[in-house]
Amino acid sequence: MKYIIFDIDGTLTNTTEIDDLCYTQAIAETFGFSDFNTNYGHYENTTDSGILNQLSLERRNRPCTVTEIENFIDCFLHLLERAYEKQAHYFHEIPKAGRIISSLVRNEDLRIGLATGGWKQSALFKLQCAGIDIEGCSAASFAQDAFARRDIIGHTISKMNKRHNTTPDLADIIYVGDGNWDYQATLQLGIKFIGIDNKKLAHLQDITKISDYDELEQHIGLLTLTS
Repeated sequence: MKYIIFDIDGTLTNTTEIDDLCYTQAIAETFGFSDFNTNYGHYENTTDSGILNQLSLERRNRPCTVTEIENFIDCFLHLLERAYEKQAHYFHEIPKAGRIISSLVRNEDLRIGLATGGWKQSALFKLQCAGIDIEGCSAASFAQDAFARRDIIGHTISKMNKRHNTTPDLADIIYVGDGNWDYQATLQLGIKFIGIDNKKLAHLQDITKISDYDELEQHIGLLTLTS
């Protein structure tokens, strides 16, 4: 049995731009922070929870409280909902993403999971807006589960292991993502990586990349057969 685990923003949904805009606005509205680095790939943990934690420690010398996080998520989700009402074109799927998920979940030799650095509420909202059905996925983990992306992916793997009562070899676990932080997380975990071909991964020449989801099933077979 093989696991295929997907990131969401930039991988399944074409929502990175609007997500960053609403996330930045929510930070300003909820915490009153200004003049902070909005190039979120430069934070220690490029996840919604990791970024908030780092900003709070740097600005206030303490982590966020549970109530503060809940208020932030409410604000962020409200901003996303308002953006969708006005600019629904920012919430499309990556072409063929929904179709590939539907195809993979029907494969008896595969189990499909999700692991995203976004909050559960915002992630599910974006998937719904993009029309991607994740009902057949085995497990999903979100920013609430950990600060570090490797730990979020690891959380999904653990949930899948428990659900299916199995522990696949690391060579039989593939993470599909669109950022260098995704690739680094897979190196730390010792699992395989398939990247969405974009400028964020352009500097990585020796990794498997896809420019069309029609290529994914072929690469899944090649990666697992040659491991």
